[in-house]
Amino acid sequence: MSKEKRQFQRLAIDMNGLLNIAEHTFKVRVLDLSLQGVRVRVDSDSALDISQPLTLTIQANADSPTITLFGQITHVQHEAERTPAATVLGMQLTHIPLEDLGALRRLLLLNSGEQDMDTNELMILLDRIADALPGAS
Repeated sequence: MSKEKRQFQRLAIDMNGLLNIAEHTFKVRVLDLSLQGVRVRVDSDSALDISQPLTLTIQANADSPTITLFGQITHVQHEAERTPAATVLGMQLTHIPLEDLGALRRLLLLNSGEQDMDTNELMILLDRIADALPGAS
């Protein structure tokens, strides 16, 4: 039996984003996200350099703040049956700027339909915020 490694709730979501990898920008569709990772679909047959760090920029709507996430690709799934062919990328987030962390949390809360995150997620989020403060070790 495999043990679930996720610390954060993964939320299915449907929004556009921009993915920057190695000086290339791709339009993507965000499939799901959490405070730790994100999955996106790239409708491109361009060769992606998956070894490079990435930046993902998302915005729920015109009135929402832009959220910038930094990460690394952890898995690639090709969807050849789609027209046009697409690639689904799984990414682990390595850095979320402090101001974007709060916006991401609000986005997750609003789209989850729940009033609050579970206690464990909230504690981990608070730890990340504390670690991001100047002078934190």
